Amino acid sequence: MNEDLYLAIERRIEFLIIGLGVFTALGALVGSGTMACAGLAVGTTLCWLNFRWLRHKATALIRLGLAQSGVETVRVPKRVYVGSFGRLGLLLVIVYVILVWFRLPVIAVLCGLSLFIPAVVIELLYEVMSGLHRSTLL
Repeated sequence: MNEDLYLAIERRIEFLIIGLGVFTALGALVGSGTMACAGLAVGTTLCWLNFRWLRHKATALIRLGLAQSGVETVRVPKRVYVGSFGRLGLLLVIVYVILVWFRLPVIAVLCGLSLFIPAVVIELLYEVMSGLHRSTLL
């Protein structure tokens, strides 16, 4: 598989996260009101940002590994570790601030944060149904 195909998959997952977030936020607006809608919107935004940051970090690690492919011991710079844990720490602080200061519903924010799961499942179903996913085991 080439890099363009991986990039297309990642972009579809990003669009699915946003689309599912809009759909669920509208459903929450109708069913539970503006606070639940805001919680889902904020959670979805954080989920999307987290996915993008994770994707860029993974791409950087892959490129670093490929650049050091002939080396016996691969060196990972400390800034990569700091950046990875910093991303998680920043997300935790943001979620804490949102839940404590803005008093958005916890369940709505968590539902928005977890929208990557159905987005990945939908992407996998799309790949299987369209024939993009071919097993090499047989």
